[in-house]
Amino acid sequence: MIVESSMENDGALTLTVMATTLTSSEAAEFRETARSAIEGFSGRVVVECLKLEFIDSSGVGALLHVNNLLPEARRPVCLANVGPKVLATLELMRVHRQFELQPRP
Repeated sequence: MIVESSMENDGALTLTVMATTLTSSEAAEFRETARSAIEGFSGRVVVECLKLEFIDSSGVGALLHVNNLLPEARRPVCLANVGPKVLATLELMRVHRQFELQPRP
């Protein structure tokens, strides 16, 4: 399983990336699971990236897909505990501003 969903006390839907990589081989499953979890949900969405160590362009596309599933008024998706390599990739691809980023402490 690539992602698990859960509801937090503040009413946010948290999608926890369970894999250490989010590449083309994981992106389709991530998109489908995220779409199913978000469908019918009307609150804030957080993607927990604590375990995520590497992301490629397909993984970035999957994260952007999740962001685009939300109505504009509920964007951006929050990416929590983003590691330095993942953050560098998002910045290199110039998409980091599409998300609310919370780097790892």
